[in-house]
Amino acid sequence: MRRSVIIPLSLHTLAAVATLLWLLWYFIPAGNVFKGLTTLLLLLLLAGWYVFKHSRREEPVSDAPLSTAGLPLLDTQGPVVLVCGDKLDLLFQGRLLRKTAQGWWLRADDVSQLTDIVRSIQIQFPRQIGQLSVMYRCLPDLHQDEAVLRSTLKTLRQQSKQIKSMTAFTLPVVVSAEFSGPETPWVIVQGDKPIVCPVNDPPQAFIDWQQVGDNIVVLPAISQAFSFIRHTLIEELDKPDRLIPPARTFSVAMRLGTVPPETQSVWAHWLYSRTCLQFPRQLRNSVPASLFPDAVLPLLAPFASTVQGGARTRRLILLMWLCVLTALGISALNNRDLIRQVSTDLQRWNAIPMSHYRPKAESLAALKQDALLLERWQRQGEPLRYSLGYYPGQRLWLTLQQAIDTWTPQPAPELKPAPKIVRLDSMSLFDSGKSALKDGSTKILINALVGIKAKPGWLIVVSGHTDNTGSEQLNQTLSLQRAEAVRNWMRDTGDVPESCFAVQGYGDSRPIASNDMPDGRAHNRRVEISLVPQADACHLPDEKHTSQGLHDVSAQ
Repeated sequence: MRRSVIIPLSLHTLAAVATLLWLLWYFIPAGNVFKGLTTLLLLLLLAGWYVFKHSRREEPVSDAPLSTAGLPLLDTQGPVVLVCGDKLDLLFQGRLLRKTAQGWWLRADDVSQLTDIVRSIQIQFPRQIGQLSVMYRCLPDLHQDEAVLRSTLKTLRQQSKQIKSMTAFTLPVVVSAEFSGPETPWVIVQGDKPIVCPVNDPPQAFIDWQQVGDNIVVLPAISQAFSFIRHTLIEELDKPDRLIPPARTFSVAMRLGTVPPETQSVWAHWLYSRTCLQFPRQLRNSVPASLFPDAVLPLLAPFASTVQGGARTRRLILLMWLCVLTALGISALNNRDLIRQVSTDLQRWNAIPMSHYRPKAESLAALKQDALLLERWQRQGEPLRYSLGYYPGQRLWLTLQQAIDTWTPQPAPELKPAPKIVRLDSMSLFDSGKSALKDGSTKILINALVGIKAKPGWLIVVSGHTDNTGSEQLNQTLSLQRAEAVRNWMRDTGDVPESCFAVQGYGDSRPIASNDMPDGRAHNRRVEISLVPQADACHLPDEKHTSQGLHDVSAQ
């Protein structure tokens, strides 16, 4: 394989692999492990293909119909016409290629070998595939069986189909027919405008040429020649077939007088059966001045152009388009999932009442997380998997901010102050084993209660405690009596309703020190006074009923 072919092939392969990796890493929603393994597999396949291409031996081309090893470089920018058909040895005179200023004529010999020749050119010169065309040269005077001639044309149709499937191009087909008869220059027909191309003279319209000299004499033979081409050659090429599509004729090149007549030929039978004309049998010794219909080359020039990479480039472009379309589809799916996620969080937010503080706060946290993510993408650029024109981040971010702005934080609950406890030494207030206040205890009670101020709605709790000396029942009773004594003193001295108090006797059940030591037992013998917030602490349960009863009595 030539170096000029290897380099484009490698570039095409690298571009295809790069496109696949771009789609894999930026758009396909898969884990990094899967992406890494897929990338490794692609690289291994690429390396294996490279080794296979460079290690295999080239197949010998000596038995090929056209030795591409000896083919000169096709560096022309004009059309390259593959000539096949009758008597090519006399046409090319032992040469393989004929160069002109307007294009090249390349010998292809048998019609059945066209596909192999085009394949060889595609391997060696892939860019010249778009410049190729086919010319079938027919000499009806050399054919004695019309069915055999038609089978050759059917083979040409079959070869055209195979060439199109191989190169993705439909090569233009030119029909060149040369007949026996009065000598004429080349007549080129494309569409419905025949042009006569005399040697060393400019082309002219057929209607103008036939009025010059004795040219009108050859009109019957020319007319029958065109009729033969139309009803035999072109009809067979354009015949609709279920298996082989027609090969449309691009143009027709025809002339008379270059072939010696044969009485048993297809052309002689055609001409005699329609006009009763017979041309005298004579050998032509002179060589025509123009062997090739060079006037066809300018007609083919607009349809001949080099191809950048040929079929490989088209396959690469197709692969790139498929990857781009796949990326667009995946990007749309990713954006749909993003919209669905944000919509779900917003629906949850709208469904939770403001009174449900904890669920509402959790939903708010989800909204803020979505908004922060979208805000970061606005600053740094959204990921490629969300781009390609579908990303709705700005609209989603504004919607989230509007929902977040409707949140009213719940005021922090007011912390209730811990109740203030005043501890009084029982031995300073009472004699041992007694529950009556000492005479000197008043000063101690007043000093201890300076920091305690009764508040409306606050309950005054007085609790008594003893050490573990004595029985449990006795200690509980003694602690309750001492608490009641302190309560009674506060009630009578401060004129506080008895309903504002709560009296408790715990005995030795709540020690604050060890009863094993004298100091610990001294600390455990105590009376504690504390204020506890409580609604309607000083409200008497039967106050309302009592006042209502008095009202009823007075009413009577």
